[in-house]
Amino acid sequence: MKSETAQLHHTSAQPLVISSTGLEYTLETGQVILDAISGGAAVNCLGNGNKEISDVMVAQVEKMAYAYHQALGNEQSEKLALFLTERSGGGLKAAAFLNSGSEAMEAALKLAREYWVGMGQPSRTQIIGRFPSYHGNTLGVLSAGNVPARRTVYEPLLSTNTHHVPSPQYKRRHHPNESEEAYSARLAAELESKIQAIGPENVMCFVAEAVVGAALGVMPPPKGYFPAIKKVLDKYDILLILDEVMSGSGRSGELFAFQAVGEGVIPDIMAMAKGLGSGYVAVSSVLTGERVTDRIRKSGGWKNSHSYQNHPISCAVALKVQEIVERDSLLANVRARGEQLIQELQESTKGIEMVYDIRGKGLFVGVELTGSSSLEPRLAARIKSKTFQNGLLVMAMSGTVDGVEGESIMLGPAYTVTKEQISEIVRLLTKSIKEVAADLEKEN
Repeated sequence: MKSETAQLHHTSAQPLVISSTGLEYTLETGQVILDAISGGAAVNCLGNGNKEISDVMVAQVEKMAYAYHQALGNEQSEKLALFLTERSGGGLKAAAFLNSGSEAMEAALKLAREYWVGMGQPSRTQIIGRFPSYHGNTLGVLSAGNVPARRTVYEPLLSTNTHHVPSPQYKRRHHPNESEEAYSARLAAELESKIQAIGPENVMCFVAEAVVGAALGVMPPPKGYFPAIKKVLDKYDILLILDEVMSGSGRSGELFAFQAVGEGVIPDIMAMAKGLGSGYVAVSSVLTGERVTDRIRKSGGWKNSHSYQNHPISCAVALKVQEIVERDSLLANVRARGEQLIQELQESTKGIEMVYDIRGKGLFVGVELTGSSSLEPRLAARIKSKTFQNGLLVMAMSGTVDGVEGESIMLGPAYTVTKEQISEIVRLLTKSIKEVAADLEKEN
């Protein structure tokens, strides 16, 4: 591996991949790596090398590569919007397609503002998010989210119109003998207090990940959370924006993550990305419920516009990805293999002191570890490095308790993962955790 790189993102070269098929990457060294996190960030939900998808891409290129959405519509974006909205249980009425999760979440915030201006309530400028939370890398969503390590250098540029309430962390934060439902009610009460302090007439929206991803190392909501939150939002007529960039598109076991964890709650505005196009194209989406859709249309249409919005190639590929997921009943596999992954991890890591928690939804699983922030390199980074040496690709996050403390390994293999591959992921990760634990004992 080269020590230098022309890439801006890294000071030294990343391991160089020369090819990939399914859930395996082949490096220039000849080493084969099993992919337990869909390309590194829960994106590549169908694995690499899918010829059906490449055929659709080529066919669309030959038919029509590009049309600016403000001048010309295209059938692929229409078909994809219908596919998604028709499977939302009647909750979502319209969609637009962008390029990244950050862009989709930024657009969602702008959409909420446009809604309230159209409603004749321009005083609604304040956003309530959660801490810790992560919604993307643009300045708007860095403000709405709150992961200190990702925000600090940009702090002087961030919006002052954002506020934060605690993200749900039931296992660490519940009171003695407090049920999940009672804990959820307490967090909803904290949200209501925040709304009252800001002034309900000033609050534009509440922003939350359906299942928290990188900020907490995968954290599904406790029982009763979204119904309790929605009751407060409805009381003060505040929009609910759900971030399903990482947890949606089938990752949590249903097409939409709110169908898996929302307990009947439907967002007013929702963003999805990553698994939407399985990494074959850069694509994301913003979807809207009935009242937002109606208001925007009455106001003359959505003002947000980018050159590559509703890109026909991206939409054609994303539609094919979602059709394959549905045709091959892959969401059933997501649920079954996710249960297998959690069960086998819990069994294999029994007695390993540094393993604090294993949780998740579908093929979106987090392993929370106990390790001090003073450790250099951090514990999660050490385990990720060790798993790579052992032939496994995972995602490592630090600060997943309070933005500083907390170590987590995130897993999210492709929806096509087999029983045997799940067991191999468990074996390699457990082996790596044990080896890192042994190395730490030697250091001490």
